[in-house]
Order: sequence, then structure tokens, then C-alpha cells
Amino acid sequence: MIVHMDPILIFSLSLPIAAVILTAVLSKRASLYTAVISFIPLIAYSLYGIFANLDYLVPLGNLPSPIGGMYLINDGLSNSFGFTIALVTAMISIVSEPYMEHRFRALGIKEEFNIYYPLFILCGISMEWIVYAYNLLLMYIGLEVSLISSFLLIYFYGYDGYGRTRQWIGLLYFVYTHIASVLFLIGAIMVALTNGTMNLAAIKYVPPVAWALILVGMLIKLPSYGPHVWLPWAHGMHPTPVAALIISVVGLASYILARIYLISPYFIESIRIPLLAYAIIGGILVSFAVFRQRHSYKWLLAYSTVANMAYLLAGLTLGTYGIVGLTLHFIAHQLGKAVLFMTAGAIIVQYDVLDMSKMGGLQNYIPSIGGAALLGWMSLAGIFTVGLLGEFFLFLGLLTTLGFSLSTLWAFVGLAFLFLLTGTYGFWALKEVFYGQPRWPYTKTKPSNKLVVPLYVLGLTSVILLFPPISTTLVHSILSAIWVITHV
Repeated sequence: MIVHMDPILIFSLSLPIAAVILTAVLSKRASLYTAVISFIPLIAYSLYGIFANLDYLVPLGNLPSPIGGMYLINDGLSNSFGFTIALVTAMISIVSEPYMEHRFRALGIKEEFNIYYPLFILCGISMEWIVYAYNLLLMYIGLEVSLISSFLLIYFYGYDGYGRTRQWIGLLYFVYTHIASVLFLIGAIMVALTNGTMNLAAIKYVPPVAWALILVGMLIKLPSYGPHVWLPWAHGMHPTPVAALIISVVGLASYILARIYLISPYFIESIRIPLLAYAIIGGILVSFAVFRQRHSYKWLLAYSTVANMAYLLAGLTLGTYGIVGLTLHFIAHQLGKAVLFMTAGAIIVQYDVLDMSKMGGLQNYIPSIGGAALLGWMSLAGIFTVGLLGEFFLFLGLLTTLGFSLSTLWAFVGLAFLFLLTGTYGFWALKEVFYGQPRWPYTKTKPSNKLVVPLYVLGLTSVILLFPPISTTLVHSILSAIWVITHV
């Protein structure tokens, strides 16, 4: 692969780190502007990278074996994930101001934006470093920084509930996801000792035990069915903008697995059928569990996140087109779920209501938020959004890897049923929250533009990404990145 110095990429990844320091001493309004502005170069450059079809490594230096060369990778995969995370982080930074004003009042503490914004930006930029890192050690550092910053946000500003304090919930989140990171680190060390380097460009083989450890760690982080028990607590009780942001943290587990799969695919190929069956069955089971989460709109959204992670895991097993489907669904899910979590946040700010049994009819009172929720569920269900393209490539991956026959019919039916369930519970939740008769004495209010405009930016981006030439350029850039890596 070509090695090329890229000061613009390095600057774009470094600017938010400077913003972390600045927002610790700036005023609330200046912190908001700094947070948003710091991610704009990365939004613009990652989008440029997609359209210019960039494909090269960016050297950062060398460390002694077994760490090896420290590189960033600038290609269609990293730019697709990077653009999505940067856009979501910038938009949720805006939403954070009115939401956290409300949250600080509810906690009975003075406004601590000089703590909140640095941690929030640090979480966002650490995920970007995971995406662009092409060295296992850099990936691990990104995982730990994103974990620590998001843990502190729930520990300081999360919700108490269901007999648990936010501190207990924060520690639950930390322990589970730290176990995932440690398993990844042990696997990465084994890879390094086998290959003499952690530089992914120089790794040709991942030992089976190392692959298994990394896979199990990322299945916890994803999380897949079974290890998912931590996620409803974390997403349901996080400060809502943080819940919207850390959807990327969990989804990036699939990105890490995809990166390793592309350089050493034998392990996933050897367990393709059981892993695919696990993804589909687990996704279906959790989808049914979504209907039971009537006690909390945020818990419902958290369970739907677990169900949607099955798409990403399935994509990992379905070859080249499956990786394309994984990437496109990550984009659709991140955009849509960020919108949906912040519709929950807007309801909290306007009415202090979390319980779905007290909702209903909110479209009549906050129609701008109801419209955003429609866009969010459309993105998840693949209706007139980039999610539709993701579903197409998952089916195409299924067809090209397994073929279509009676023996593989279960996979096609299962995946189609999973897609159907996503749309079903999505529009059921939309009806329960925003339509029908109100189950609480609401009054019509006008949410702040900061609670509304960013949601439409994210929701409409998911729609725009479906249409050519943007969609064709995006797919071509992803396919090009996969081809370059697999033919080095």
C-alpha cells in the first residue's frame, strides 16, 4: 500500500484534541462553538476522501518490535466511518447545550460545561483515532480513551433508576467494556509476537487463539446477543447526548473486526455459518424484546441498538459485499439512532418524561421532534435512506458467499425477517410515543432550535446518502478500499 504524508488528515485529527484543552477553560457558549468547529475539518476532509477515492497510509513514526510502524489509513472504509462519527459528534455537541442545562438543574449542581464538553469531545475524537489507526496499539488506546471518557460522563451526569445509582451503572459499563478491551489487547499482543509487529499493513496472519480472543472481546463490545446485558443500562441511563454519541463506540467493534478480517479472513470464514446463524437468531430475539420496553423510551432504543448490531455481525460473515453492507448500515444506524436518542432527550427537556406509558400524542405538541423521529426510524428500517442500500448489500453478500438454495434459505428468510422486525418495532414505537391519545397532561411547547435543527441535519443526511452520485461514489470508495487491502 502507498505511504503518503498527509498533514491535513493529521491536523483534522489533532484539532479536536486541542479543543479538549480549550473547552476546559472557555465559557459555555464558546465551548459549544469550539466543539462544533473542531470537527468541521474532519467532516469536510473525510467527505473529500470518499469522493477523491483516497487510498494510502500516513506514517506517524516507528517503535521497536513488536509494535512496529505507527500508521493512519486514509481509505474508503476509514473515511466512511470517520465522516459519520464526526458529523454526529458535531451535531450532538449542539444538542448538548440545552439538554445539559436541563440535566445540571435536575442534578441540583452548577453548570459544569468545562467538564462535560472536554469529556464529550475526547470521546468523539478517540473514536476517530480508532477509525483511522492502522496499528493495533493505536486502536487499543482509542478504545480505552473512549471507554474512560464515556464512563466518566455517565458517572458524573447519568441517571439513577431501577434501584441503581448512576455510579453503579457507570461501573457496570466500565467493567464489561474494559473486559472487551483487555481481550482485544491480549489478542493484539499475540498477533504482535507472531508477526513481529502491530502494524496492520505488515501483518499477514492472525493466530486462531488471538482471533478468538479479539472476536469474543468485540462481541462483548458490539454487543451481540448474550453479552448485551450491559448496554440497556448504559444507553438507558447515560446523559442522552452521550447515549447518542457512544452508539459509535459499540458499532466500531464491527469496524475493528472488519479490518482484521480483511488481512486474515480464514478464521471468520471457518465459522461463517454458525456466526451468521448466531447474528440472525440473536437479532430476532432481541427485536422481540424491544416490544417489552414500555417503561422507558431510552431503554427501547437501547434494545433496538442491540438488535441492529446483528446486521453488522452478519455483514462480517458475508465477504466483500457484506463488509460494504456493514459499513452502510453503520452509517444508517448511527445517524438514525443519534436522532432517536435526541428525540428522547427533547422530550425530557420539554416534559421531564421518560416512561412510555405516559407518552402518546406528542406529535400534536412537539411536531418538529415527531418529524425527526420519523426520519430516525426510517434510517434504521432502511426506508428511503442509506439503510436500504445497506440491506441490499447484505443480501448480495449472502447470495455471493452462500448461494441461493434450499440449504441456505434459512439465512435469507431470517435476515428478511430481521429487517421486517426493525421496521415493525420502529413504527410501533413511533405510534406509542407520538401518535394516538396523550397519556399525560401535555401542553404545546416550542423546543429550542438547538434541539431540532441538528436532528434534521442527521436524518436528512441519511436520505441524501441513498441517491446517486453520492451513493455510487460511497460504495465505490468502500469497494476500492477492500480491494486494495486484499490485494496488497
